[in-house]
Amino acid sequence: MTQIQSLTAAVLFELRTARREGDILHILTTYAKNCGFDWFQLAPGPHNPMIDPTCLLTFGNFDPAWRRQYATEPSCRSDPARNQAIQRAGSVQWARAFAAARSPEQRAFVHACRQQGLRDGITTPVHGPQGCVAIMMFAAPRSLRIDPDDGEALSHIAMALYQRVRRLTAAALFQPAEPAHLTSREIECLHWVLEGKTNWEIGVLMGVTARTVQFHLGNASRKLGVVNRVQAAVRALLRGDLSVHQLSQSRQEIRVEDPYGRRNSASLPRSRQSKTCPPSSKAAILTSFRA
Repeated sequence: MTQIQSLTAAVLFELRTARREGDILHILTTYAKNCGFDWFQLAPGPHNPMIDPTCLLTFGNFDPAWRRQYATEPSCRSDPARNQAIQRAGSVQWARAFAAARSPEQRAFVHACRQQGLRDGITTPVHGPQGCVAIMMFAAPRSLRIDPDDGEALSHIAMALYQRVRRLTAAALFQPAEPAHLTSREIECLHWVLEGKTNWEIGVLMGVTARTVQFHLGNASRKLGVVNRVQAAVRALLRGDLSVHQLSQSRQEIRVEDPYGRRNSASLPRSRQSKTCPPSSKAAILTSFRA
């Protein structure tokens, strides 16, 4: 068992019980030094959910000017180790990543690292549901011999640190997810989608053009995070924006006044008639959507 592996279990416990930012910094400073690293730094990943992801840069001892490299997504893309880490689950040693640097920007980054004394290190990603939310870096002014299991141990440290920071600063740094708010027009359009109406028919019912209906359905789809009108309608139904009772009631009361002067949907031109899904089909759609 290496030094890094033997120290990790105790440090994980200390991180999980730390109550203040200063305690976390002290724990990490001691851990990094005992593991043979001179520097450590937590930084935001490309899919970080924080209101101000740069607050993560507080947790580290990199030079302030160097931290700014990781303050924005464009400025840190030249780091080859980071680029590899956010695409994988395991840690990336700098020596290998730097040797594979090809673009002028990446080579300039490697040169700047060495000018700062950051000769070698290891970058570990922290992944969330949407992708990489943070990266943890440990660095030294010398070449390092990193055991493959050391990378796994450092991954545990990175995850524990990020989770602890999240719990300690959740109220200030994290924005709670707010449910998408649908307008009355968007809800009305989705209501008729579940009835099997085409955009043209919905426009007749609402007294607007088919293009306007498409606009409302497109907005609803974006808000609900889906890719088409049927998915949007089903998700709205599952969320409670639409009700089965309303659908049944509208089915009994609907009287369509079309441009040809007829008042019954059955009188619409054959090319414009809708094919309303039977209840069994809607149940199947809901079941597949939940899956």
